[in-house]
Amino acid sequence: MILLINPKTTKPSEFQSEYFREPNLGLLYLSALLDRNDIEVDLLDLEQYYNLSMEQIENVTKTLFLKYQIFGITCLTNTYQFSIYLVKLIKECNPNATIILGGPHVSFLYDKILKKEKLVDFICVGESEKSFPRLIELLISFQNKNKRSKDFFKKLQLIQGVAYRSIQGEVLFTGNPEPINVERLPLPARYKLSQENYYYRVANVIVNRGCPNECSFCSRQNFFQNVRVRSISSILTEVRDIIALQNYEYINFYDNININKKFFHKFCNMFIKNQLKIPWGCELRVDSITYEDAVLLKKAGCRLVATGIESASEEVLKTNFKYQKPELVLEGLKHLKNQNIAIQSYFVLGLPGETKATFRETEQYIQKLPFDQEDKLEYFAATPYPGSKLWENREEYQIKIIETDFSKYDCQHIIFETSDLNYQQLRDMFKTAKELETYHAKD
Repeated sequence: MILLINPKTTKPSEFQSEYFREPNLGLLYLSALLDRNDIEVDLLDLEQYYNLSMEQIENVTKTLFLKYQIFGITCLTNTYQFSIYLVKLIKECNPNATIILGGPHVSFLYDKILKKEKLVDFICVGESEKSFPRLIELLISFQNKNKRSKDFFKKLQLIQGVAYRSIQGEVLFTGNPEPINVERLPLPARYKLSQENYYYRVANVIVNRGCPNECSFCSRQNFFQNVRVRSISSILTEVRDIIALQNYEYINFYDNININKKFFHKFCNMFIKNQLKIPWGCELRVDSITYEDAVLLKKAGCRLVATGIESASEEVLKTNFKYQKPELVLEGLKHLKNQNIAIQSYFVLGLPGETKATFRETEQYIQKLPFDQEDKLEYFAATPYPGSKLWENREEYQIKIIETDFSKYDCQHIIFETSDLNYQQLRDMFKTAKELETYHAKD
């Protein structure tokens, strides 16, 4: 049997049980695909054990790890070290277990990871809805055979998107996987989620894969090779499935639902025409939101819009390939607030091109935002995630990475210095930036 694991990312101080979210959707898709092929699979979401110490987590998982032969762990950059801790714990309990890692962090660093972490057996690189089930089927077929034989590796080579070590210890990669046809994916296997400890109240729905934007701080455009938007009918089917489960109170839609204006209008009208009453929120670009768009969002039942503003300096935005005009963002925000739609806005400190002057410009801009106490503003420290331009082109951007502890790549730590700002300057500015988060809450 297979166990898929979602490492916990939420700090105890941040956890809100009334808004308990589903784990990584990638795991839910993989569970559905394995289940469809009659392969037994379970999910372990360690977010459900958010209040436990590391020692307590070990006690919970040690017995559990003995029940499975194959483990799949998803890795973000800031959860990578915890994932490796889990790998070691699994192998300590179950030395013959096969461990597969996946997710953006390991996809971009598979060569270094497989050379260093000998307990990791395979890494599924990029989109793994094809590679992971095929790898599992291969492993099952060799369950009582030699998994290090020439025959095994010959068949492994036919599965695109897998990195592994050869018999000689050389890291090999079977080639980039083909982009997934999102219309052919089954519904995420929400029925596999455990109801122990806390009920999941917030469902996540992906409406597209890939992004046409090239923001320097994002690895998404490299992880997903091209943009694919789901059909309205497939999204509607998933929304109805979520409503039928009855334990969900809210849906988050990802990512940038207004990449395509025509799709955006059809998406909103889907709720109106089908009288879907479940509250929902979404991520989108605010710079293109018109008054009519805001009215349509409100009519469709949208309660919250999340958007990346990043900076009020056009120079900083252009340097980092974030092509939006701050004045148009402000206009779009006003349209949304006119319809009483809550805003969750994101700003980034310390991007290449940031100076004390551009930070002051953003500080003054924030004070002009039409926000009230129901809105939320979050300031993040610029973080060079593997696969992003900040990581790949750090010499070109003239940034110096000063923090190599991946557990601190959580957008709350200063990770690099720029040619304009040193660590102490960035630290002082970040303290001021965090104070700005509560500027509108004081009104």
